[in-house]
Amino acid sequence: MSQHVDAVVGYSPNAAYWCHIMRGRLDRYRVDLTDPAVLSALGDVDGLDVLDAGCGEGYLSRMLAERGATVTGVDLDPELIRAAQDLEGVEGRGVTFHHGDVAAIPTPAASFDRVVANHLLNDIEDLGPAVADMARVLRPGGRLVALVLHPCHYWPRRGYDEDDPTWPDHYFETLPREQMFNVAGLQSPAPVRAWYRPLEDYSTALAAAGLAIVGLSEPHPTPEQRRTDPWWAAAWSKPMFLLISATR
Repeated sequence: MSQHVDAVVGYSPNAAYWCHIMRGRLDRYRVDLTDPAVLSALGDVDGLDVLDAGCGEGYLSRMLAERGATVTGVDLDPELIRAAQDLEGVEGRGVTFHHGDVAAIPTPAASFDRVVANHLLNDIEDLGPAVADMARVLRPGGRLVALVLHPCHYWPRRGYDEDDPTWPDHYFETLPREQMFNVAGLQSPAPVRAWYRPLEDYSTALAAAGLAIVGLSEPHPTPEQRRTDPWWAAAWSKPMFLLISATR
């Protein structure tokens, strides 16, 4: 979740908030939309070694362990990792959590069959070193699955509108933006810094790391969900997420 010095300042004050949101399953974007998409892209993980890069308080790590994976979680935020370790000490799911940077993952090369970066890459200013180290720890034929904010359609959070005449120029910049979380009517205590970049920056970083993109999808609610569920009708107006699958 938090792998950039500016992001860490925001995530530590938000640790208790984030644990409440994740463990209470209050974020409908994740619970109903992006988590199922990420798990589907990872495929059957039973018996596989999986790295949850930027694992935060560990909710996805626990889901993967329930599916039979041997899971390692890494996150730079000490409060979130402590929360993940504390719950693991109670539940004993067999997940190993490390406090560390995803640009310097504390495991040998070719350690994992899958690496998942769930809502992580927007926290990183410099993609290259992080993506390269994720590729390093993947086994040949292994798969990286990364969920990011949609580079082409997430402009309102960047402070620009598609009617803004400067939109085309700003799209190709890497831009930071401070933002608060507001989930289920609950606002985070502190802002975090997210980094927004064009789609080509992701493909460039993956290619430089020796990874080939094998899947691109845009997780979205079904038309029926938008018709029958007032929350989705109000919350969804354009694609918000991009899911990238790449193999070594």
